Amino acid sequence: MIVRETDQSFVLVKQHDHAKFSGEAAERFADKFYMMERVEKSPGMPEVTKDAIVLGVTEHDRGWIRPDDTAVWDDHLHAPYSFNEYPMLPKVTFYQMGIDELEEKHPYAALLSSLYYSVFEDIQTSEREDCVAFVHHEEERQQRIRSAYTGVQEETLLLHRQVLQTCDGLSLYVCLNAPGIGKEDEHPWFKDGVPGSEPFGGGGLLQLSWQDDRTVKADPSPFDREFTATLREKHVPKDRIREVGVAKAYEEAEWTEREITFV
Repeated sequence: MIVRETDQSFVLVKQHDHAKFSGEAAERFADKFYMMERVEKSPGMPEVTKDAIVLGVTEHDRGWIRPDDTAVWDDHLHAPYSFNEYPMLPKVTFYQMGIDELEEKHPYAALLSSLYYSVFEDIQTSEREDCVAFVHHEEERQQRIRSAYTGVQEETLLLHRQVLQTCDGLSLYVCLNAPGIGKEDEHPWFKDGVPGSEPFGGGGLLQLSWQDDRTVKADPSPFDREFTATLREKHVPKDRIREVGVAKAYEEAEWTEREITFV
């Protein structure tokens, strides 16, 4: 779950809904950033296309579909558990489960997701057995899938992974920052730009800023044109959480949709 706090409520976005939003951004990335090439592949393996990369972006958080069905309370922060604070053992289990499911849809899409998750700093630097096992498992998966797509250049593969990381960041920017918020009050993750967006930032990181409560400016724009995407979220009242608990309050809250235009 992605969590943003207001005075009266917690704004909750399911990870898979956030990923769908990031997939809409990936769909609008200019074709020049995909560096598509004819790739040799093993018999029976699907082609590497822009659609496969967009699928990898859209489905990269599918491991959270089941756990995000219910909001869970974080006693330490006195807020619903966010993906960033979620306990490590179930988190890496969900990551691996989601990549497994994505591989059934398209191995190359799963490769991008695997490359993205396995370099998360908290996982890479952990000495916990479950984290070490996760990294080892994903390295084996990466080698296996790479061997089925022998013509993919490392530069191309890295760029495709950075498309995923950048679109993930674009969506998190919208989820974590209140609509129309000023640059000085943004979430600290985005003070210097979108992490991992160097190929699309014109020599630096891609910069985002709210122009009004429905419009985000990307500078420079990596998109082929302006576009509007829809984000689904719930505003869960704090007073209702105190009355019935976070799980029940989350279940009761109605879904709302926000339309955000990128320019």
